[in-house]
Amino acid sequence: MPGPDYRALVETNAGKARAQRLHLVREDAEASLCGIPRATLGHGAADLVCADCIEWLAKRKAVSGIFKAVPREA
Repeated sequence: MPGPDYRALVETNAGKARAQRLHLVREDAEASLCGIPRATLGHGAADLVCADCIEWLAKRKAVSGIFKAVPREA
C-alpha cells in the first residue's frame, strides 16, 4: 500500500520572502510538516521547498516504517 499523499502549498498571508517556499502538507493533516496551519496555506507559485518540511518528511517516513499500519474502521 502506498504512503499518504502530500500537497505542496505556500503561505497565502506571508510576506514575499516566506511566500516563496512550498510547504508539504499531508492530505489528511491540519498543518504542514513544519507546523504551519493548513488554513493559512494555499496554491501559489514557488520554486523552493521549505527545508524544515523536507527534514520532517524524512523523520516521519523513518518512524512510520517501524510501526504496522492500523486498518481504518468504516
